[in-house]
Amino acid sequence: MGLDYWDDSRSIDYLLSRSEVDADRIECTGLSGGGWRTNILAALDKRIKASVSVGWMTTGDYQQIYNLDSAIGPYCLLPGVWNRMDVPDLTILSVPHASMVIVGSEDHLFPPEAQVEAVRQIQKGFEWAGCPDHFRFYHPLKPHCYDIDIQEKAFDWFRQHL
Repeated sequence: MGLDYWDDSRSIDYLLSRSEVDADRIECTGLSGGGWRTNILAALDKRIKASVSVGWMTTGDYQQIYNLDSAIGPYCLLPGVWNRMDVPDLTILSVPHASMVIVGSEDHLFPPEAQVEAVRQIQKGFEWAGCPDHFRFYHPLKPHCYDIDIQEKAFDWFRQHL
């Protein structure tokens, strides 16, 4: 995960070296493992002003038991971290920047009760930080995908916050 973060953060360095890129309008989005990487990057790199994580939200306790198709593989393990924080905490760490989480209700990689619990925790974190309107959850009747409907929701979120 550290290597992924390093690579993703260097990508932002490159973007910011371009004259046509506005440093105040950097956003990040991704599906599945890319959603996980979005959560990490938005949590650790404050240059990300808005993010949309698609197809990756759960809690550690639920997921370790469920773990269908090894949805949490070795690339998601953060040694020495899981006993101190959980998956939703990564999204909360993006405060005060805008964060949207999208998981289809038919996405069987993550248990529905874990999705609901993760969202509850994230909402509570954004409320505690005084910016509840900077978090949104979209839960369409869809499988694990990033189709045109979801893309439109993500673009709307970015337009709203950037």
